[in-house]
Amino acid sequence: MTANFWIEKGWGDQVDNVTIDDIKIAIQETINMDDEHGAFWSGSYDNEYVMEIHKDLNLFFVMGDNPNDQMTKKLSSWIEVERLYQLFINSNYEQIKIELTENNG
Repeated sequence: MTANFWIEKGWGDQVDNVTIDDIKIAIQETINMDDEHGAFWSGSYDNEYVMEIHKDLNLFFVMGDNPNDQMTKKLSSWIEVERLYQLFINSNYEQIKIELTENNG
């Protein structure tokens, strides 16, 4: 079963039924956006996972409805962002947790 995802962008736009192409567009828009609005986040309608990326490449991965139950990591490139979002929209949450835990410190 494929999960249905949404995106909300720091400048107010929203997208439903997100694909990787929508993620790529959001990445480009974020790169070109000012620092105040340079972020977007995506979540699943089927569970309580949310992933948020900021223009400075800080990633937040929230698991469940408790905002304190989150992982953060400073990523090294937008290619890495795209790859993690691909895992996200494929509902591969355990792999994301592993990757955010590795070399984090």
